[in-house]
Amino acid sequence: MEFALLARHLNFSRTAQELNLTQPTLSRHIVQPEEELGVQLFRRDKQSVALTEAGSLFLPEAAAVLARYDAARRRLQEYRDGMAGSLILGYRWIYGGGPWPGLLQRFREAYPLISVRLVAFQQGEPLQDAVAEGVLDAAVTLCARDCPSSGFQSVTLCQVPLMATMGESHPLAGRAAVTPAELARERLLVPQARGSVGFPALMTELFHSCRVSPAITYTGERMEEALLRVQLDDQVALIPRCYLPDTPQPGLHAAQVSGTTGLFRLTALARGDSPNPAVTLFLRLCRTEVKRSRMEQLSSPE
Repeated sequence: MEFALLARHLNFSRTAQELNLTQPTLSRHIVQPEEELGVQLFRRDKQSVALTEAGSLFLPEAAAVLARYDAARRRLQEYRDGMAGSLILGYRWIYGGGPWPGLLQRFREAYPLISVRLVAFQQGEPLQDAVAEGVLDAAVTLCARDCPSSGFQSVTLCQVPLMATMGESHPLAGRAAVTPAELARERLLVPQARGSVGFPALMTELFHSCRVSPAITYTGERMEEALLRVQLDDQVALIPRCYLPDTPQPGLHAAQVSGTTGLFRLTALARGDSPNPAVTLFLRLCRTEVKRSRMEQLSSPE
């Protein structure tokens, strides 16, 4: 560092002052590499300082080494501050229309040195278990009102309404919303993920509030299979909105179930004791994006 700075200033007094050194100390630091290399790097007298031919040859290489050292030091500083590292992020396939795809893009833009590895989970695989066991650093998944448990830190990204999905020839098709009381007269199909959001308890709570007890079939089928059964068997499937395609599907109609606001929510979660700094940054960005979205909704015209 002393060599490169003296080569720039060609002034011992100014260089020593900038490095907070005495001039004799700076002179010793310059003489040491000259003795090690066996060449004179500076030509100096009482009036001036100049690079020798050997010093001019050495300067670009020394500057390059110094630049690499500074870059490495910055990377270590960023790693210490959580600005670099890795994040293993689990997710279950969900359609667009929510904050998830844009959130991931903004995280990558904000922290380009953090390597994000996405791990897709199928419907029957509980993401919360993978997070709890350390297989995942964090996850974005559907949660019920009473989860995740106390061992997690979480951020609610958005509320997810419950949709009643039926064939286009069903008597309720064409409605924008249906009530639980109306659904109680139908054959209901509820796809549920093993060990996850607890559909049976939620459905019991929902219909109990209307004092009805419909016949419900709970199945571990994939959403696509459940939707096919709806069309073939004239059943009504109860599916959270985030699992339905954004574009209308031929032969299907979806109506929102009244009174289900807040029943489900799309949630970013991680272990409460996670040691990974990237997790803290990810959840912090989630909170920031949720606040920004709320402010935009409040400021938008009616």
